[in-house]
Amino acid sequence: MATGGSVRSQGDTDRNQALTCDLCLDIYTFPKLLPCHHTFCQHCLKDLAAKHPHNNFPCPSCRKQTAVPPGGVSDFQTNFYISVQDLERARKGVFKICMAHPKDDFDLFCVDCDLPVCLKCVMTKHKAHETQDLSDAAEDAMSQLDKDRKRLQSCVGDVQKHAQLVTQEQQAVKDKHAALVANIRNRQATLKAAVDKYTDDALASLHNITTDITGTHKADLDCLQQNLQQLTKLQQRVQQAVDSGAGCELVTVAREMRCGRGSEEAVQKLTTKQMTTVCRPVLRFSATLDAALERMRDYMGKAAKMEMAVSAPEVTVMEQFRCREDPDTDVYHVCPMTDGKVWVSYEPNMMREGATFEKFNTDGKVVDTRKENVRAKVTWVPRKNGSSLHPTQRMGNIRTDAKRTEPQLTRFFRLNNALTGQATVSTAQVVSEKPLTVETTKEFMVKCAAHRAFDVDASEQLFVVLEEAQTPDLQCTVRLYRRRQPDAIATYSPPVAPFQPSDVCFYTLGGHVVLLVADELNDAIHVVNVQDGRLSFARYLAPGCPLLVQPTALNTDTRGRLWVACRGGTILTCTPIS
Repeated sequence: MATGGSVRSQGDTDRNQALTCDLCLDIYTFPKLLPCHHTFCQHCLKDLAAKHPHNNFPCPSCRKQTAVPPGGVSDFQTNFYISVQDLERARKGVFKICMAHPKDDFDLFCVDCDLPVCLKCVMTKHKAHETQDLSDAAEDAMSQLDKDRKRLQSCVGDVQKHAQLVTQEQQAVKDKHAALVANIRNRQATLKAAVDKYTDDALASLHNITTDITGTHKADLDCLQQNLQQLTKLQQRVQQAVDSGAGCELVTVAREMRCGRGSEEAVQKLTTKQMTTVCRPVLRFSATLDAALERMRDYMGKAAKMEMAVSAPEVTVMEQFRCREDPDTDVYHVCPMTDGKVWVSYEPNMMREGATFEKFNTDGKVVDTRKENVRAKVTWVPRKNGSSLHPTQRMGNIRTDAKRTEPQLTRFFRLNNALTGQATVSTAQVVSEKPLTVETTKEFMVKCAAHRAFDVDASEQLFVVLEEAQTPDLQCTVRLYRRRQPDAIATYSPPVAPFQPSDVCFYTLGGHVVLLVADELNDAIHVVNVQDGRLSFARYLAPGCPLLVQPTALNTDTRGRLWVACRGGTILTCTPIS
C-alpha cells in the first residue's frame, strides 16, 4: 500500500520493473531501442559504446553485436511504446491505472484480495468481494503504517540498545581476559622466582655437603701425609745405618726399630688409618616430575566458561587500592573503619597464629599500627611485648565498624573455631577502650566444624557459617542457623559446580536483605535470598565484572558500601545504584 490517496500493487511493481534499464537499474531516461529489440537509456548506451572501439558493441542482454549509427547512439530508434507519462509515474512510484483495464483508474479497494481495483474489476473478478473507497483504504493504511513506523522505531531502538550491550560485554570480556592474563603472568613469575630460589637452595645445599665431604678428605690426606713423612724418615734412617756399616750406628738404629720410633707398635699406629666408608652427595626429592608438573598445572589454573544471566546493574564497582603485589596474597579479611582507614588481614591458614595485618588509607598508603588494637571480624589481642598482634576468634561484623564513642555500638558476636563438630556462639561487650577490656557471655552451641567465615544479620537472629571442607575432595559449605538452635536450618546449593566459597556477608540491595557469598573459584559473588529459613540463589552481583578476580573477603561500611578483597591484594568497593 501507499499513502497520499494512492496504493501500490504487485502490478505496479511489475510495471516499474518493465520501465527499468538493465544497465543503470533506474527508470529509463530517453529509452533507445536496439535492432535486437532491447531497450536501454541513451546515456547508458553512450557509455557502453565508448568502451568498445570501431563503433561496434555487444547488446548487454543478448550479446548480439550492434553497430553504432553514424550520428551516434542518439540516432538509435526511440522506444515510443514507453510513454512519458508512465515514466513519470514510475519515477514517483505511483500507478493509478488498472492493468486489466488500462483506460480505467483505481477507484476502489478490494478488502478480500487486499488490492486496488477499478469499477469494471468489481463487476467481474471481485463481484462478491467486500470493497471500500480507495481514499478510505489509504487513510486506514496511513494509520496502520504510522503504528508500524513507531513499532519499527521501537524495535530499532531495542536492537541498537542490545548491540550496545553486546559491545560493552565484548569489551568487558577483553578487560577480564587482560586481568586473567595478568594473573597468569604473575603466577608464572611467582613460579619462576620459586624455581630459581629452590634451584639456588638445592645448589647451595649440594655445595655445602660437597664441601663437608671434601673437607674430611683433606683432613685425612693431611694426616696421611704426616704419617708418610715419618715412615719415609725411618726408612732412610735404616738405609743410612746399613750403608755406613758402623757398629755403633747399627746398634743404635736397631734399638730404635725394636723399641723406639720404628717399633712395630709405633709403625702400626701410622698405618692403621684405613678407609672403611665412602661419602657421596645425593639429590633427594619427595615428588616426581609428573607430580610436580601436575601441582604446577593446578596452580596456574585452567580457563573455563562461566555463564551468568544478564541482570540490571545493581552496584558500581571501583578499585580502591592494592595492598600487595604478590598474586598468592590471601586477603583473609578487609575491615573499613569510620575514621576512613581500612584494616586488611592475611591469614592463609585459619588455625595459624601470628597472622600478619596492615592498616591502609583509602589511597593505599600503609599506616603505622604499632600502638593500636583492632576489632573486626578477627579479634586482635596484644602480645606481651606489645609489638605485634594475632587473631584468636572470628566474630560477626555487627556494628564493629561504628563509632567507638557510642556504647550501644560496641557489642559483637564471636564464634570459636573448634574442631570437635560443635562451635560456641558468644556475645562480647567492650567495657573499656584503654586498656581494651571485653566481657564475653556464652550464648549457645551450633553443630559445625572448623569454619572460614561467618556473619550475623541485623536482627541478630540468623547466623550464616562458611564451614571448611573436611577432606580435600569436598567443598566448603554455607549453612544457615537460627539463634539458640544448634542444628542448621538451611544449606546453600549453588547453581554452579565446582564452587569455592571464601566469605559470607549479609547485605542490603534494593531495600531487601540478602546474603552475599564470595566464590573465589568462579570470580563471582552470589546473591542469595534468605526467606522463610531457606537459602536460594537469586543472581550474581555485577556479573562478569573484570575487576572481580578471585574474591576472598567481604565486608560493609557505615555508608552502605560493600568492600571486596581479591586474591593478589586488590581491594574493591561496590556502591549500590539508586
